[in-house]
Amino acid sequence: MKKLLSVLLCLSLLLPTAVAARAEETAGTLKMVAYNVSGIPLVGDFQGTTVTATNDRAAKIGRLLNGVDVDFIGTEEDFNGHRYLAAEMTNYPNRSYTSGGLAQGQGLNVFSAHPLYNVTRVKWNVEYGTLSGSMDALSNKGFIYCLMELLPGVFVHVINVHMDAGYEILSVMARANNFRQLAAFINENCADGRALIVQGDFNFKFKRQLKDDLVGNLLTPTGLKDVWAEVYNNGITDPADPAYDWEAAGDDLDRILYRSGEDLSLTPVAKTVPDLTGENGERYTDHNPMLTEFAYTVTGALPAPETLAAPVAENAALLALREMLWTFARLLQAMLGVFELPYLAYQGVDMLVNGKMP
Repeated sequence: MKKLLSVLLCLSLLLPTAVAARAEETAGTLKMVAYNVSGIPLVGDFQGTTVTATNDRAAKIGRLLNGVDVDFIGTEEDFNGHRYLAAEMTNYPNRSYTSGGLAQGQGLNVFSAHPLYNVTRVKWNVEYGTLSGSMDALSNKGFIYCLMELLPGVFVHVINVHMDAGYEILSVMARANNFRQLAAFINENCADGRALIVQGDFNFKFKRQLKDDLVGNLLTPTGLKDVWAEVYNNGITDPADPAYDWEAAGDDLDRILYRSGEDLSLTPVAKTVPDLTGENGERYTDHNPMLTEFAYTVTGALPAPETLAAPVAENAALLALREMLWTFARLLQAMLGVFELPYLAYQGVDMLVNGKMP
């Protein structure tokens, strides 16, 4: 009897500690970074504040990103220097693998402190520009999807994107189609009740007031919210609204969208620009990195996903062969792009008359 009482007493003393531990596990902070690393060969060498060769620049950015204490990193324009960037990011062992250089590659990758599964790459159905626009058709832009296990048994859908660039009409129409394609993917593949985060280079600003319509083509159909609007603009996304704050900082081309799930509640706390510069303040890309912080709470439990496949690297020899074939195809594509020259001339006139959009 004394032994039984001793055991019960020990259990009673341990119970508050166990309950506290479980409580800590059900709430926390989730930090995400999106960064366009300007990994286009040669062109990207001149897009920072100092001229830096592609591979050297990628390695420098990799070291800077490796020192950022976050949960998840998504990179855009991560083309030919990916191997050098990824080699430096030892603090993020869970990652996607390169889809190749500029000719065939998507330029999108993900790195995580948490396990990643079901990595899927999707190419845009519509893109505009070989010589005109922003030459988006010279790469296989689109989005990369994955399932991140934030906590044991708690999964989050994460998508890293790079939308069609440019603000003239054909690029705007292409970007609107990108939004609709992404919305269709989300509604088909992310409808299991789990939380969803979409981040990356959207090439979109609310204050531009163009017809790409992020709200109508993506936010409304999927139930997503824009972090910038929620945190810094009282949830207002319509510049025509008298309460829209035109002075609110952070309405940038790089954005993050989110929605909570049945098992996980997400509350955006901040969207900031981390200092990812060299020793003397050098910047290695023409984009600012974007760091977003969420407070999360586990609110329930969902059945485990039916499929959990770890990322697998493609065969290097096959990638190299495809790169050669794609390079030939891109050269042919550029030659055929002469038919875009009249539109390119129109773009030049438009730039002189109207200037660059904010």
